[in-house]
Amino acid sequence: MFSLGIIDTVTPGDLTGGKHVAGTGTITPDGAVGPIGGIEQKLHGARAGGATLFLAPAANCGEVVGNIPDGLQVVRVETLAEARAAVERAASGQDTSGLPTCTNN
Repeated sequence: MFSLGIIDTVTPGDLTGGKHVAGTGTITPDGAVGPIGGIEQKLHGARAGGATLFLAPAANCGEVVGNIPDGLQVVRVETLAEARAAVERAASGQDTSGLPTCTNN
């Protein structure tokens, strides 16, 4: 999310379009999103904080399934570019139900 915050700061407009988006993951120099620890707690904390969209590293999907709080859509991401595209899609009001999840491709 820090990387997306930087993108938001250095580009025109509001990247999230006012949507409450959360997420986690490491970012490699080539833009790959890597796994993190504690994703179950992060999912619940994000929802409690008002997030409706959560970006999760693909490598953490095994821990995500069965632990998604009601009202939170989890999008599986493998790259920073995918994360940005998901946020931009949500911000524009487009349907996000077709974005990758931890249970589909």
